[in-house]
Amino acid sequence: MMRFENAIRFHERCLISPNLVQRLPSGNSGSAKRRDKRKQGRGKVVLITGCSVGGIGYALAEEFARRGATVYATARRLEAMDGLAELGVRLLPLDVTCIRSIQEAISRVTSECDCIDVLVNNAGFGAPSPVAEIPLDRLRLVYETNVFGAVALSQAVFPHMAEHGSGTIINMSSVSSYTHRPFTSAYSGSKAALNAVTNCMRVEMKPFGIRVVLVTPGYIRTNIFSKTVADMPSIPDDSLYKHLELRMCQSYEYRAADTGNPPASDLAERIADAAFANRPPIRVVFGRHAYAGVLFGSLPSWLQDWVSTRLYGKGQNL
Repeated sequence: MMRFENAIRFHERCLISPNLVQRLPSGNSGSAKRRDKRKQGRGKVVLITGCSVGGIGYALAEEFARRGATVYATARRLEAMDGLAELGVRLLPLDVTCIRSIQEAISRVTSECDCIDVLVNNAGFGAPSPVAEIPLDRLRLVYETNVFGAVALSQAVFPHMAEHGSGTIINMSSVSSYTHRPFTSAYSGSKAALNAVTNCMRVEMKPFGIRVVLVTPGYIRTNIFSKTVADMPSIPDDSLYKHLELRMCQSYEYRAADTGNPPASDLAERIADAAFANRPPIRVVFGRHAYAGVLFGSLPSWLQDWVSTRLYGKGQNL
């Protein structure tokens, strides 16, 4: 009861002093890096969403398992996580857009383990399309997955973490949340929304001993770009944007083939460091063009528009 009273008083102070958030310690993972990482996760239970082969979630499951944690990796299809079981990772089917699926997954974890120490909200996808023509059901699905799914999982683990007075929730955003390249409104908008949600969560959950970390990856060597191209529906022949279809595909294909991007394993290591740090950072920014993208978001809007337009040509050709 005392914990809840302290939480209320903390929230009241935040309302009186909005700058309090900016005084929260940023922390660092230096002490975590000095410890033997193979022992960091012993006794810890980690739940990760979106763990299909070739993605960041898969690399995270591998990294947390290496550190001795009890890892629950999830995806909509168990076969999409082929190879993780051999590492001792426990596999669960999970659709983050389905409340019943979430409840079943949380019940399974809490019935087998005493608590959930770390939740990584990694599941997400994009739907490249101009705003004027994106099907609304497709747009809603992006937000259901990237935003509401993360919120629903966080709500589900919150009582368990609050009861134990500890826990870490890690939300996977993107450098795209700070940029506005043409045809990325669904993905960029959903990640920008997740940024705002995460910032509120961090302050609201701190009094209960729950740390919330926002991860902002830049370009990472995964299958996300090639998968986006494969899943991208053809632009209708009567679309005013039909002439840009090839350019859209080439943009994603170029990034998919770019070997200069750091591997997902490097990002996974940074995230695991943050998860097990005594004072985890508020944000993890990592990957090619990550810091440049964050800085881009602070530029005047007219300059951002100019840069985005230059990247895609001029006039009707964008």
